[in-house]
Amino acid sequence: MGYESVQNRWMVLVACMWIECCAGASYGFSIYSQAIKTRFGYNQQQLDTISVYSSLAIFGGILCGLLNQCLPAWIVLFIGALHNLAGNIVLWLFVSGRLAVPPLWELGLFTFIAINGCLYFNTVSMVTSVSNFPDNRGLVVGLIKGCFGLSSAILSTVWKVFFPDSDGSSYLLVAAIVPSAVTFLLMPIVRKYEPDECRNGSSRTMQNLALASVPMVFLALFFMAAPFWDEHSLQVNQVKFVVTLVILAIPLYVAWKASTNDRTSIVNKILLEPLSTQEDSSNFEKYCIIEYGNSSLWRTICNIDFFLVLFSSSVAIASGEVTIGNMSQLQTSLGYAQQDITIFVTLISASQFLGRFGSGALSDYFLSKFGVARPILLTLAQFILCCGYFLIIIAGAFPQALYLGSIFIGFSFGTIWCLSSIIISDLFGLHYFGTLYNVMMVGHPIVLYILSVWVAGYLYDIEAAKQGGGNCKGSTCFSLTFIILASIAVFATLASSILWWRTRHIYRKKISE
Repeated sequence: MGYESVQNRWMVLVACMWIECCAGASYGFSIYSQAIKTRFGYNQQQLDTISVYSSLAIFGGILCGLLNQCLPAWIVLFIGALHNLAGNIVLWLFVSGRLAVPPLWELGLFTFIAINGCLYFNTVSMVTSVSNFPDNRGLVVGLIKGCFGLSSAILSTVWKVFFPDSDGSSYLLVAAIVPSAVTFLLMPIVRKYEPDECRNGSSRTMQNLALASVPMVFLALFFMAAPFWDEHSLQVNQVKFVVTLVILAIPLYVAWKASTNDRTSIVNKILLEPLSTQEDSSNFEKYCIIEYGNSSLWRTICNIDFFLVLFSSSVAIASGEVTIGNMSQLQTSLGYAQQDITIFVTLISASQFLGRFGSGALSDYFLSKFGVARPILLTLAQFILCCGYFLIIIAGAFPQALYLGSIFIGFSFGTIWCLSSIIISDLFGLHYFGTLYNVMMVGHPIVLYILSVWVAGYLYDIEAAKQGGGNCKGSTCFSLTFIILASIAVFATLASSILWWRTRHIYRKKISE
């Protein structure tokens, strides 16, 4: 394989996919949350406070977005890898008992640093890939964010192979080494290409992107079969590990083949402007446009449509993270063994991939073929999230509902993440995309703090106190929490419906062009 076969946008895409497949260690919080609770004697509110620190890392993501606009991608990835390595190593030393018990704020600080590294991986991978495939942004965003959603299942598999008899603290060691090592290895490849090298939205490009995506879809379905396997068998996990490596290698061949058909440069202006600033924009309703494409960054952030995306995504994503962060205590309260937590983490991770990738690919298809605007699909995803919460509520009476509820929540959670990002690029273009993407995420840590600490954690501790302290048992531990989560998800659904109404002409214009 020659130099030209490595230095092309297809190899960059595969490199970004591999980086993202290791970047979502934070979604495995439930694996080591019980170890934190036992080691430090925390109650549920204190434990949920730690998970909130991971979401506060979003504020560091704004700096990452700004750095990504003015620095080469490899430098930003290098900074992220250092954050990830340092933060998770110190967390592992604390949780494994190799360092003295820290104050709560200190544990939260290193959680913040570790998760901040993941944001650097995520921002660079997504912005670089979208810039290199601007005409296929829906499929590309879905693929990249899907790999991110799948990463906790991959990392938990690595953890169970190399640390089969260890407690959850060793997962932090895997989260420190694997993502950083992969990033250090691949960061020289990752870069943006010139517009005339990337303007190729042909059916062949779409075909090759689909071929690169098929192995990842198969891997997600492979992981979703986890409840039917013996998850505690080392041999089973070794087979999963080998199959995972083989599947992850397949896109490399697809990229090599695609690069040989991608040498002809098309000298046309790349479609980087937002949908609302295309030619003949006077056809748009005045309330749909506030000069998105010509606005300053601050003016764009203050736009009402940006606020609607921020609000609907923040509420839905925060409520989903409450579920993910409390999954260990939730499944224990319903009578499942503690070691079964990896089953639910894997189900949520795999269904996240399907939601992220499926929404990206299908939203492109439905938009071009049937004129279905992406905010409609965002509204549908939030409705599915409400259904997932309902399944959790009835899981006390119907135990199997917890499996189905985990799939619903993971699928809708991933879909909302993906569609919110693509809608931002649709409406406001790619010039400030990295920064706007991270600004969009700053709302959910505030909502998460309230829902996680003062709703889920507070109500859990009240029920545990009624039972004499310790771990809470029974469906009453979380039933009221999920009723509240379902209720606020309704408000997110309403906000995305309003967004669709305000931007429907923008998407109609896109179809007409």
